[in-house]
Amino acid sequence: MPGLTPGGWLIIKFIIRILEKFNTVTEKLSADKEATIHRVHCYMNGLVRRLESVRDALLKLDFSSFHIENPFDEVILAMDSELSRVLGYVIDDCNPKFDAVYIASTFLHKKLRLTLPQRLSSLASRWLSLKNIEWYEEPSQETLPESTALNANSNPDGIDDLDFFIDASSEVTQQKSSFDLEVQTYVSLPVGSDDNVEDNPEVFWIQNADKFPPLSRLALDILAIPAASSAPERVFSIASAATVGKGNRLAGHNLERKLLCLRNSEYFPDLDD
Repeated sequence: MPGLTPGGWLIIKFIIRILEKFNTVTEKLSADKEATIHRVHCYMNGLVRRLESVRDALLKLDFSSFHIENPFDEVILAMDSELSRVLGYVIDDCNPKFDAVYIASTFLHKKLRLTLPQRLSSLASRWLSLKNIEWYEEPSQETLPESTALNANSNPDGIDDLDFFIDASSEVTQQKSSFDLEVQTYVSLPVGSDDNVEDNPEVFWIQNADKFPPLSRLALDILAIPAASSAPERVFSIASAATVGKGNRLAGHNLERKLLCLRNSEYFPDLDD
């Protein structure tokens, strides 16, 4: 680009470094037909480390030879504030908005679960136990653990608040439920040489549904959560294109069938758009 100063080229270089990492993370989390939510915690950790290294490098830059002030001062300040606010709820269990679904989904990947510290693994297993009760059972005050009942009364918004989550994670239960025993059995499974970090964990839980009935049901429901909005957005784009022209007269159920075919075109090689 003509007219760029050496300082300008340096700025572009660092912007490219940042965008490359964001592009990689976006691609890894945007798969259409396989689970990706289990990757979020791992990739967000890597992204934060990368941004921190860029920030530290920016702090060391000396622009005096270019006779300009450091143009990254405002960028550095923004990065410091945004790293915690935007990404902290994924990787920092002390963040007030921390969402345990990301560590729980990582925990449900047979090999990636080994990347979690013991503390986060314990939090994930306890969160899964609580979600099993919340989603599939009709708990009463008698069936809920004491700390669960207390917090359920004091927090009408649900059980995801950090205070309740920490209380529940530190609770010691004398008698394990059948679900907790399944989690314990799952954790004790050895990781073989055939297990890969790129494996789709949904395959494991489908194949082992008979061995882990409640846990596999919960695992498949959690792993079905899209990690990025790109896949749903593609569906809306395809639906928009499918209703152009005469397609605008399609009934809702016919449009749904057409979208199903278009999204699975590899199984219909002779399908005409």
